Amino acid sequence: MSSWAPADLVSDLDLQDYEADILVSFGQTNWIGKRTKALEDWLFPILKGRGFDPQRLRTRYECDQVYGFTGSAYTDVTSASRNSTDDDLNLATIFTTVNTDALYVGSVEPFRGLSLRLLDTVSSAAAVLSVAYWNGNWEALTIVDNTVQTPTKTLSAGGSVVWTLPVDWMTRPISTTTTPYYWVKVTISATPTGAKAGQIGVIRASCLRAPATFRTLQLIFQEAPTGQDAGTWVGKATFYATEAADALQRALQICGGEFDSDVSDLISTTETQQTAEEVSGGGWSLERC
Repeated sequence: MSSWAPADLVSDLDLQDYEADILVSFGQTNWIGKRTKALEDWLFPILKGRGFDPQRLRTRYECDQVYGFTGSAYTDVTSASRNSTDDDLNLATIFTTVNTDALYVGSVEPFRGLSLRLLDTVSSAAAVLSVAYWNGNWEALTIVDNTVQTPTKTLSAGGSVVWTLPVDWMTRPISTTTTPYYWVKVTISATPTGAKAGQIGVIRASCLRAPATFRTLQLIFQEAPTGQDAGTWVGKATFYATEAADALQRALQICGGEFDSDVSDLISTTETQQTAEEVSGGGWSLERC
């Protein structure tokens, strides 16, 4: 089961960082079609041409440390969060006392979301998930919870929980034995039923995010209705086409550590050290972009 998802690489929030009105201007609720097209018709063929396997591209990484905090006691569940064993991390037992018990997820680098891999053992309880980060205090994040498959029920499916990366995130230890990491504190408003996870990973911003974002914006503007200030749209399409090509040239030199080479579906510390040649077998060249 692949843990990669197009929304991890480029989201509508990424598009809005460059064009704040990109949804409103065109009367759209999302741009998932254009985002997917930018990947499948543009980025993936280029990666394949250099020997990279696009389906091994990952934005989800192993957590450096994961703790359950239940009944005022910390339990190290890092190993269970990383391995590929199904349903070996029981979130219901971690969140026994709501709004007090918590799941702490730590990483050596800041991250923009969590990946919660659940199979069939999901929650049927009405509940809301909350995530906070440390900036000297636990500060609540505004999240998009994609584990809500059944309305009002968080953890009713596996999926991502994402947010805009905060600029004032600080490292800290969680207990007297932990290394200072970038931590999030996850709490829930009602104890879930079931909700057994196979993996929990952190979602990082990919170095391929910028070219994918620019390419998506190019596609949006070049296909804009001619009655809507066509000259402006053409100019923007041309600008983003150039930005996409330039950003891809830069990214291809450093993207080797974003490809999974084992069965975990999460990038390990060893895999982040991979060079492009190690991932692709060599032979790729920038001038073919």
